[in-house]
Amino acid sequence: MLIRLIEIANKIVENNNVYSVTLKKTLPPSNDSHDYMSLSRYFWPNPNKPDGLPYIRIDGVENPEIYTIQDYTLMRNLFKEIGNLGSAYFFTKNNTYVEKAIYRINEWFIDEKTRMNPNLNYAGFRKGDEIGRRTGVLDIRPVFKMLQSIPLMRSSPKWNFVVEKKLRKWFSEYYSWLTTSPIGLKAKEDGFNNHGTHYDVQITFILSFLGHDEEARSYSKKALINRINIGISPSGEQPLETKRMLSWHYSIFNLQALFLLAERADHYGFNESWTYVGEEGQTLKKGVDYILSYALNDGIGWPFQNIGDFELIDFVKILELSYVIWADEKYLQALLILRPKAKLEQVKKNLDFEDNYLCIWSLLTNRLLWSCIE
Repeated sequence: MLIRLIEIANKIVENNNVYSVTLKKTLPPSNDSHDYMSLSRYFWPNPNKPDGLPYIRIDGVENPEIYTIQDYTLMRNLFKEIGNLGSAYFFTKNNTYVEKAIYRINEWFIDEKTRMNPNLNYAGFRKGDEIGRRTGVLDIRPVFKMLQSIPLMRSSPKWNFVVEKKLRKWFSEYYSWLTTSPIGLKAKEDGFNNHGTHYDVQITFILSFLGHDEEARSYSKKALINRINIGISPSGEQPLETKRMLSWHYSIFNLQALFLLAERADHYGFNESWTYVGEEGQTLKKGVDYILSYALNDGIGWPFQNIGDFELIDFVKILELSYVIWADEKYLQALLILRPKAKLEQVKKNLDFEDNYLCIWSLLTNRLLWSCIE
C-alpha cells in the first residue's frame, strides 16, 4: 500500500503542467476566463435547429464535446492529487509532498493570474443558454479529498498557514454562492436524487473545513435522515436513481454520497448514522444489499432499464467498507467473487491499477472514507 502511494505521490510532484481555469479557449458568457466552465454531459445539438441551439438532453448518452473544456478534468485531478499528497506525507513526512500541495492550492485558488472565481455559474453549461445548470454543482463533488488531506499536512514545516487562510476565504465565498445563488439554491431544493445527496456532502465537508462544527453536526444528521427517507425504498431500491437510463451507475453513485454523509454524521456523534431506520423501514444497509444481489449475478435480472455496463469497481469499495461497518460475513464472501472482476474491469479500461490501497488506509484511520470513495 505504502509503496504504491509513494509512487503516485512522486509522479504528482514531477508533474509540472499548469492547473488553471484560465487555460480554456472557450470562454463562458461572462467573458471572464477565471470563471469555471463545463459542458453538460448529456446534452447534444438540436437536429431541428439550424445552429443546433439550444442543446437537447439525451439521458445517459455522453457528448464527447464536454472534453473540449479542461476545467472539469483539471479540478478533479487537483482534488485527487492533493488528497494523495496529504496521505503520502502522513506516512513518510516527506515535505516535498506538502510543498507540491501548497503550490497547487495557490495555483488554483489564490494566484490572481490563474485562480478560479469562487462560483459555479457556468458549470454544467448547456450551449444556447446564458448561465449554467444546477447539476453543474456536482463538478466540485470530490473536494472532500482535498479538504480532508489538509489536516494531515499541518504538522509539516513547509505547510503555509497564510495560504490556508486564503483558501478558507475562498471557500467562505464559495459557500455563500452555494447557499444563496439561484443555481445553488436550485441544486438544493430540486436535487432529490444523487444531485441533492452530493450537494449535502459538499455542504457538510465545507462547513467542517471552515470550522463550523455545530452547523456541520446538525446538517449532516438531518441530511442523512432525509436522503434515506426519500432516496431508499423499503426493499433497498433507490427509485430516484433506477428511473435513470444509467440506473446501475447512479444507484451506486448515490450510495457513495450516502456513505460519505453517514461518515460525517458518525464523526459528529450521530450514533444511528449507520443503523438509522427510515419511516418505512428503509436503511442504508438495505441499499447495499439490493445492489449486491444483482452484482453477484452479473446484473442479470436487474429490473430497470440500463444502457450502461454493470460495473463493479466502485461497488467493491462500498462492500469493503460495508463489512467493516456492519460486520456481515456475506460481504467478505461476495468480495472473493467480485474483487477479481473489478480488477479485470480496471485492466480493460486501461485504468491505473489499484488494489484498493487507499480504501484499506481509510479503514485504518477512523473510517475516513474520503480516501476510499471516488
